[in-house]
Amino acid sequence: MPLKLLPLDSIQEVLRWYELNLCNVDLRDPRGYRVRFKPEHFIHQIKLTNKFGKEPRNRKLAIEEIRSGKLVFIDGRYDGQRASEIPWAVELATDPHCICRNWQALGSGDENYVRNFGTEALPQWRVLVCKVIGETRHFSTLFPCEIHEKHLARKIWP
Repeated sequence: MPLKLLPLDSIQEVLRWYELNLCNVDLRDPRGYRVRFKPEHFIHQIKLTNKFGKEPRNRKLAIEEIRSGKLVFIDGRYDGQRASEIPWAVELATDPHCICRNWQALGSGDENYVRNFGTEALPQWRVLVCKVIGETRHFSTLFPCEIHEKHLARKIWP
């Protein structure tokens, strides 16, 4: 059963939820490793872009502009699906179906946390990508993905 979606009433409220429920909590994966979320990764997660279609270079400044109300949701300049599914990151980090080595050749992460939020007949796979730094996993991104045997062949947990 899919989890609730986050209402997209304002970018400030979505950022507040992200910081309160992901950045400021101690989330542990099934192996006991901490999964950390940083506020600046919010920009990439929602695929926020400027009027030129580019992600802001200075993510920390963009976060401050969101907090101050200077940046707002503008249709076509963010990914509504990815923004509304941010709460799913908690389940992905703490209760994944499996954890695999990153299968993306150009990806910057080391591990992919994989979970189906749909059914076997109608799967809704999501992947949370983390960079490994010691015993901590640092969140990079979360996105929908079709999962095939070739992905699961890279499984490292369970």
